[in-house]
Amino acid sequence: MKKLILAVLLTAAACISGCTGEEQDSADKAGASTTEQVDQAANEAKEALGDSVTLPSESVVKVMADTWYVAGSDDVYVMKEDGTGTKNGEPFTFECGFDDENHITLHIVMTDTEEEELYALSTDTTGYGVNLTSLDGGDDLLLLPADITLLDLSDERASAIPGKWSDGNGNTYTFKDDNTMVIDDSETETKGTYSVAENSEGTCLLKIVVEGGALEFEYNLNADGTEMDLQSPGTTTVHHWTKE
Repeated sequence: MKKLILAVLLTAAACISGCTGEEQDSADKAGASTTEQVDQAANEAKEALGDSVTLPSESVVKVMADTWYVAGSDDVYVMKEDGTGTKNGEPFTFECGFDDENHITLHIVMTDTEEEELYALSTDTTGYGVNLTSLDGGDDLLLLPADITLLDLSDERASAIPGKWSDGNGNTYTFKDDNTMVIDDSETETKGTYSVAENSEGTCLLKIVVEGGALEFEYNLNADGTEMDLQSPGTTTVHHWTKE
């Protein structure tokens, strides 16, 4: 659920930061910080409605508070809600915010060396990871949650997913080998991406990512991979799909 919240939050925060009146530039250029203005605008809106205030920058920090590993390396980032963390055990502090290039930003300062890392944040096509695009000349990174293992489609737990599935209600779901997918109903066609993963409890997960959000299901396949039961985590409704 936290990774789904991340996708929604990053989309919403991008809309908020877009209100600065600046057009988005390339993702490798750092802009002047607009964090204070974005937080102030959100604060004023919340106060006008009489709601308790969680500032956008604080919300991004809360969502990033997790244990992440860097794809393709042994590096591990641990981030906490109080703005402290570690990189491979070395302490740092971090802040999240926004700039006038419409980036949602992550700024890390290593405690011992005072070295800095500045990134633009965006969700990846799997729906689980976070792309860190360097804004200060460093390497781009892909952070993946430590409690999730992405499964290759050649894995026996995932190999039956590609193909066309029907939910019995006139909707079909076509999963392609390149991790793209299409949802068809009687009136519309929705394109997106998907990923297959296993969590730390050994549960297989199917995540569908489309414009505006993501859906995650726990799934079970029958022996020949022609029928699949899906259930959203935390719910009791079971969806039954049949392979065409």
